[in-house]
Amino acid sequence: MGKKLYSDEELLNRLQEFAAELGRPPSQNEMNDSGPHAAATYAARFGSWNETLKTAGLETGTNEPDGRPPTPKEDLLADLKAVAEIVGEAPSERTYRQHGEYSVKTYYKRFRGWNSALQAAGFEPNVEINLSEETLITALQKFSEDLGRAPTSDEMDQNGPYTAGPYKRVFGTWNRALEQAGLGVHSAWGVSEEDLIAELKRLNEELGHVPRKSEMRDQGKWSGSIYQKRFGSWNEALTAAGFEPNERWRIPQEDLLTELRELADELGHPPTTSEMLEHGKFTTQPYQRVFGSWRTALQAADPDYLEKYRQSNTETVPFGSNWPQIREEIITRDNESCLRCGMGREAHREKFGRDLPVHHRIPRRRFYNDPDRSVDDADIPSNLLTLCIPCHRRLERMPVQPVVG
Repeated sequence: MGKKLYSDEELLNRLQEFAAELGRPPSQNEMNDSGPHAAATYAARFGSWNETLKTAGLETGTNEPDGRPPTPKEDLLADLKAVAEIVGEAPSERTYRQHGEYSVKTYYKRFRGWNSALQAAGFEPNVEINLSEETLITALQKFSEDLGRAPTSDEMDQNGPYTAGPYKRVFGTWNRALEQAGLGVHSAWGVSEEDLIAELKRLNEELGHVPRKSEMRDQGKWSGSIYQKRFGSWNEALTAAGFEPNERWRIPQEDLLTELRELADELGHPPTTSEMLEHGKFTTQPYQRVFGSWRTALQAADPDYLEKYRQSNTETVPFGSNWPQIREEIITRDNESCLRCGMGREAHREKFGRDLPVHHRIPRRRFYNDPDRSVDDADIPSNLLTLCIPCHRRLERMPVQPVVG
């Protein structure tokens, strides 16, 4: 990879601007997820992340090495209890990632494990700590078959049968777990930049637009994080491939809230992080950066969010890992156009900045508590139809017919 054409001053100025946007020095993870350059770029230039912060005048004295002030354990436990109130039970790592304010890694660091954190908050442990290698490998291989490729650790955390944590505890690293399962290893350095760029161009041709990082994760050959590691950021990877960057570094707060409200109207409920990645105009990263957590963003968009969540179990019905494939099949079946007004797929993308929605005639939540049906029955072709956003919203407001046995 060639040397980046940024002076020390340019790198430091961008870091200082990002810190000003956050209101504090960023952590390395925040820099990797949302910053103008990867943390490794700064470490390579200035010696380490801490040295970078010192050089930029962002020393934080008693703060932790990554620049964040240490979070009091009382605050961590209070947030665990708040999430438990939302979901109606002791939160798992996965549900906490969706609704919590802090990182799961913070709990592991401060309490030496998720179960220990739950116990400190007065809950029963819910992490299976004695899973056998055979159980983990079998579950990983099955999930890989469902995806049609080896999953990333992020995909395992979001939708897998277990989170990536047990695999890292048992096998040491995620790649070692993939190796033991006989699957391809996700490596940032085992593929050439030419191949990475070629895959970007292939996906661009397939989608008909410049790929987003989430689209590379869902439909590409490699994860978006590999591009970030090799090129410094997703936008720099796009630039190397000859594309215009498609994710703005700074998105106005009101634009984020407007998008969140529109997507909530479209879905009929506050979106989960997975639904934002699947259907939203933006990824979840700018929301994390501006609001601190996904739950805080939802509350900013709708102050009554918590009360509505308690009254509805809509959010507890996640889409399956094969939903992207099902969704694509339905859009293809419907000639890539809205069945009510006829708007085509490309015209819809140009006008609304996102793909055509696929509507459930009978909502998935109606199947969730039906003892005679599986929630997967909601995704049969006869229950699905392609709509544009305006038609989808109008249809969502119409009365729903009861499920017929």
